[in-house]
Amino acid sequence: MKIVEGSPVIASWFYIHEADKIKGYWFLYEYACTLYDRFKRSKSKALSAWMKKHSDERLAEFCAYFAKRMRKSINDKLDGLTDATEIDEEYISDYFHTNTPRENQMVMGVAGEAWEELLSVCVSCPHRCISESERRCEFFDRMERGGCFS
Repeated sequence: MKIVEGSPVIASWFYIHEADKIKGYWFLYEYACTLYDRFKRSKSKALSAWMKKHSDERLAEFCAYFAKRMRKSINDKLDGLTDATEIDEEYISDYFHTNTPRENQMVMGVAGEAWEELLSVCVSCPHRCISESERRCEFFDRMERGGCFS
């Protein structure tokens, strides 16, 4: 499990009802946090210039939106409908309508890096958020109480 300390991505954006507190949504929350962190750690001048056009809150909201849009791609891969999990430029342009194609490509690059980073952690994580995606996840409740995650 990977929790990004200080991320403005809010866990409650990933569920509405108690029944929505499942491992699959926790995985998406972790991806959104990892994506946000990747944006903030970037040394790219072009990406930094793009980020300056958006507040931290808007960037966090985008990361949550993007992670939730990735759910279909993840499920398609798990169901054997596709060979790989696809990161679609449409997910970016639907949110940031004024982006140039180059800006969308930069964001897609960061999204791919965040994806690989999170999956590298998932390989050794015992919680099985992807393979047991529909099972209840206590981490949302622990987060609300300020408790431990491991």
